[in-house]
Amino acid sequence: MAQGYRQGADAGLDLDAWRRLVDGFHEAVVVCDPEGVVRLANPLAAVLFPEARPGAPATPHGRAQDLGGGWTAWYRGVEDFLERASQRLAVLTDRDETLRTVVELAPSDHPVVVVPGPRGRLEWWRRDGSDVAVARTARQVAGTVPGLLDVLDGSAPHAEITQPGAAPWGRPAGGGVAVSFEGHGALVSFGPARDVELLERFAERASAALDASTRFSEQEKTVETLRADLLPLPLPTLAGVRLARVYEPAHRRNLVGGDFYDVHPREDGSAAFVLGDVAGNGLEAAVHAGRVRRSLHTLLLVEQRPAQLLYLLNSALRAAGSRLFTTLVVGNLVPVQAGGLRVTLAAGGHPAPLVLRSGGRVDEVAVHGGIVGVLPEVKFQQTTVALAPGETLLIYSDGVTEARAHRDREDLFGDVRLKAALAECVGLSATAVAEHVRRVVFDWLGAAEHDDLTMLVVQAED
Repeated sequence: MAQGYRQGADAGLDLDAWRRLVDGFHEAVVVCDPEGVVRLANPLAAVLFPEARPGAPATPHGRAQDLGGGWTAWYRGVEDFLERASQRLAVLTDRDETLRTVVELAPSDHPVVVVPGPRGRLEWWRRDGSDVAVARTARQVAGTVPGLLDVLDGSAPHAEITQPGAAPWGRPAGGGVAVSFEGHGALVSFGPARDVELLERFAERASAALDASTRFSEQEKTVETLRADLLPLPLPTLAGVRLARVYEPAHRRNLVGGDFYDVHPREDGSAAFVLGDVAGNGLEAAVHAGRVRRSLHTLLLVEQRPAQLLYLLNSALRAAGSRLFTTLVVGNLVPVQAGGLRVTLAAGGHPAPLVLRSGGRVDEVAVHGGIVGVLPEVKFQQTTVALAPGETLLIYSDGVTEARAHRDREDLFGDVRLKAALAECVGLSATAVAEHVRRVVFDWLGAAEHDDLTMLVVQAED
């Protein structure tokens, strides 16, 4: 038998006297022998030091007092427990993580947290030893436990639980007590150590943390849903065409920005495309970019000519009260039966697209037009470019040419470097072209911040 289990004089400590002393303390007290085995725990320790059970090795958290001979007493007050619990709960932003932590911290031998779940159901979070389990039931199950519904709804601050009903309590020991989460659930404590006042004070803090994390989780889900609608769609597969893209928002954490692109296939084998740039970056620009994309998608049902499409888009955005400038290139891709592509495009205030010819020459596509979405009288030009098999069209946002060097923030990447980088891509696939130009631009940037940076590569198949 371990040294720590000796009694009387051999133990080096009068445990009976200590027990009579600490049982009346308003603090949790645990006494450990020189081997770290718990020899004594007063009633409050069963609540505030649930891991410290007599006969088990433990190192409780709290104030330590050396009793001599290797023996140690640990103390923990209610206010200290509540303060530390509040600190742990305050930093949590995920609802499920908060519920799990509430169950782990609850001052109870066997705690169960009952809260409303999705579709009118109830969730039962309980601590079983060192694990936390969750069960989901219909709300009617709570009605089989006398008094529980009143606590869940907040019409009663607490209630004794004397009949388990059909609830998934796990393995409750004896009766229990339920305290309200301010009308948004309940904390139920089973076992001999049930301090209702302590449970209510803990439940007040836990309820506030759960309310905050639930709101935050709901906001995160809303943002994720909206963000998914703002993210560019995967590029389609088109006969006779190779497509690739680079999409690097300035705010990488949000994954969205003011740049956007879309390719819309048609049943006849042709496709419409767009690459645009809304003034600014971040969520406001991304929301406006989504508005422009949806407007274009609708207008494409009635108009396919690029210049006329931009004219209609300008009118539609102005009618909707647009306040942000948008530059963009729109066009049509038509595979040619003899090989190659015919590209008809128009631009509104956007950098000129570039064409990489088979011999390595880089041509600038001269297409002009005003900024879209703000001015009433805007004119747009339209032009057609022929791509022979293997030739490549590069459309890009000004985040590429205006990328600032990491060594000198006044030095921009510029048109000359972009054309040189594209000229190095002769014979490369569309994907390899996109990767090469991106690598050159980001080598220039280094780890420096950048604006939204987007490229669309269109290549006629060999």
